[in-house]
Amino acid sequence: MKLGTRLALISALMLSLPLAGWQLVRSLEESLRDSYQQALIDTARSVAGEIAALPVELPETAGFYVHDAAREIVVDGHTSDWTPWIEEAQPLPKHEGDAAMAHVVTAERRGRLHLLIEVADADLLMTGPDGAPGDRVALELVTSERSGRVTVAPMAPGWLSARGDEGWPRVQAALQPRDRGWTMELALEQPATVSALGLRVVDVDDRGDSPATSVFATEEPRPLIRRSEPIAQRLAALLPDHTRGWVTEPQGWILARAGRGDVTDESDTADEAGWLLATSAARLLGVLPDESPRRGADQDRLDQGELTPEPAANWYQTASGNGFVISAGAPILRAGTVVGHVVIERPADRFMASAYRSLLQLFVFGLAGMLVVAAVLIGFAARLSARIRRLRDTAEQAIGDDGRVHGTLEVPQGSDEIADLGRSLSGMVERQRRHQDYLQTLAGKLSHELRTPLAMIRSSLDNLGEVDDPDSRERYRQRAEEGCLRLQQMFQAMSQAARIEESLSEDPLTEVNLGDLVENYVAGCRQTFGDHEFAAIVPNRTSARIAGSSEQLAQLLDKLVENAVEFSPAGSRIILRVVPQGSTISLQVDNPGSNLPDDHSERLFESMVSSRGGGDGAHLGLGLHIVRLIAQHHAARVRALDRPDGVRFQVDFPRIRA
Repeated sequence: MKLGTRLALISALMLSLPLAGWQLVRSLEESLRDSYQQALIDTARSVAGEIAALPVELPETAGFYVHDAAREIVVDGHTSDWTPWIEEAQPLPKHEGDAAMAHVVTAERRGRLHLLIEVADADLLMTGPDGAPGDRVALELVTSERSGRVTVAPMAPGWLSARGDEGWPRVQAALQPRDRGWTMELALEQPATVSALGLRVVDVDDRGDSPATSVFATEEPRPLIRRSEPIAQRLAALLPDHTRGWVTEPQGWILARAGRGDVTDESDTADEAGWLLATSAARLLGVLPDESPRRGADQDRLDQGELTPEPAANWYQTASGNGFVISAGAPILRAGTVVGHVVIERPADRFMASAYRSLLQLFVFGLAGMLVVAAVLIGFAARLSARIRRLRDTAEQAIGDDGRVHGTLEVPQGSDEIADLGRSLSGMVERQRRHQDYLQTLAGKLSHELRTPLAMIRSSLDNLGEVDDPDSRERYRQRAEEGCLRLQQMFQAMSQAARIEESLSEDPLTEVNLGDLVENYVAGCRQTFGDHEFAAIVPNRTSARIAGSSEQLAQLLDKLVENAVEFSPAGSRIILRVVPQGSTISLQVDNPGSNLPDDHSERLFESMVSSRGGGDGAHLGLGLHIVRLIAQHHAARVRALDRPDGVRFQVDFPRIRA
C-alpha cells in the first residue's frame, strides 16, 4: 500500500472524532428533550386531575358535536355555510340497505340548532302525492323539559317545514339533490337547549313489489356535545406561561381550549435565520420531527393519535417551519374510566433550538476541519512520496546495472528524516565508490609492492651467474635474500590481517579496565622502543571499563604504537590517554611529526593504503586496517586527527555504566 493511501486511510479514521462529538451532543440533546417532555407530561397529568375534579358533567358516550356558528346559517340545502366543519362530519350507523353512507353535521347559532345531512345514493325518490314513501329524515329531540319527534318527508327539492304530532318540534328544511345523493339542511324554528338528538335517515331506492330501502339511524338519542365555559376558565387558570391547551371528550371533540401568554412569537421562534439553521441541522442529522397536527381556531376536533390512554409527549415542527413545539397529553379519569383528554402544547425554548444549531455547527465545522487535515496529509504524503521517488531515482542513477558507482548521490536539502536518509545513502555511495576505487587499484598496489623485491631477487640472481668473485657473489646472494625476506614480510602481514578478521567473532568480549591495560602496555613500550619516550595519562581508572578482549586490544595498541613510532622522530614523546567522555571511553595516541595528507584521514584505515613516502621496508598499509577491524568488533569508532604538533589516533569505545 502506498504512503499516500495509508495517510488517506488515517485521515478517514480521523472522521470518527467529529462523529463522536456529534453523538455526544445528540445524546445531550435527547436527554434535555426527555426532561422537557417529562416536565410537560407532569403538567398535563396535573391539569387532567384538576379537570376531573370539576363539578361539570362530561359526556361518557359518543354523541353529536355542536359547532359554534359565527354567522347566520341560511337554510337552503347547500353546504356553503358548513365549509369549516364539512370535513368533521360524523357518520350515521347503517342498519340496512345498500346505500353508500350518510353523514351529519350539527351547529348552533343563537340557541337555534342546525343540522346538515348528506346521503350518498344513486337515486332520489320523493314522497308521492298519494303518500307513497320516499326519502325522509326522522328527528327525535330531547330537552330538559320535554322530547318530541318530527319527520321531514319532502315531495320535491327545495324549502319545506314540518312539525311534530303535538306541534313541537317545528323545523325548517331544504333539500337539494347532488350528482350521487342528496343533501338536507334542517333548523329548529325556535331556540331551544336540546340535550340529545336521535336521527333516522331512510333512503328509498325502489317502490316495487320488493322495495329497496337503506336506513341510517341511531339506536337511541345521542347527547349533544358543546363547548364548556367553566372547563375553559379552569384550564386557562391551570396552564403555565407560553402554553396552550385543549380538553376533549374521548372521541377528540374539543370541550374547551385556552392559551396563556404569547405562544407563537417567543424569542426562540423569532430568529428566522437561526431556526433555518436549526431545521437544517435536524434534517441533516436525522432528528427533524414531524409537522405538528393542525390545531386552528376553527378546528373542533383533535387527531385521535394525540389521545393516548397513558400520558405521553411528542415533538413537532411548526407548520410554518420556523420552530419546534412539544405536545403532551394525559387522560381525564373518573372512577377509573376515561371521560376525556387534556392536551398541552408549548414552543421549544431557545436553548433547545441552540442544541440543533450546535449539532450542525459541530458536524459541519468538524467535517470541514477533518477535510482540511486530510487534504494537508494527502498533500504532505504526495510531497513526501515525490522526495522519496527523487531520492530513489538519484540512487539508481549513481549506481549502474553492473553494480559499479558511476557518479555521486545528490544530497537532499533539509533536516528531516528523508534528508538524513539521503545523506546516509550519499555516504554509503561514496564509501562504495572508494572501495570500488580501492579494488580497481589493488592490483596496481600489489604489483608496485611486489615489483621491488622481485626485481632485487632477479637482478641478484642474474649478477650471481655472471661473476666469479666470492665477495661479489656473497653480496648478490644477500640482496636476493633481502628480497625474499621482504616478500615473506608482505605475505605475513596479509595473512595476519586475514587471521585477525577471522578470529574476531571467536573471541568473546568481557569487562576490561582500559586504564590498567594502557598503563601496563606503556611500561612494556619503554623497554621495546628505547629511542622514544612514552607516557600514559589515565585520569580515573575506575570509570574506564569497557566490554572487550584484552588480546585484541593489545594488538590494536601494537598497530597504533608502531605507526606512531614510525612517523615520529627519535627521542620524541608518544602519549597514550584514556579519557572518559559521557557514554564513551576514548583511547588517544598522540605522536609528534607531520600532519595527515589532505583527504586521507578516512582512507588511512582501508586495506593497502599507506601514506609513507617509501623506504626499504614492506609497507602494505594493513596496520591501521587491522585497527579498524578490531574497533568495529568492539562497537567502537576510530579516527585520525591533526594536531598542531603532530597527529592523534582516537578510538571511542562504548562505556560500561556502574
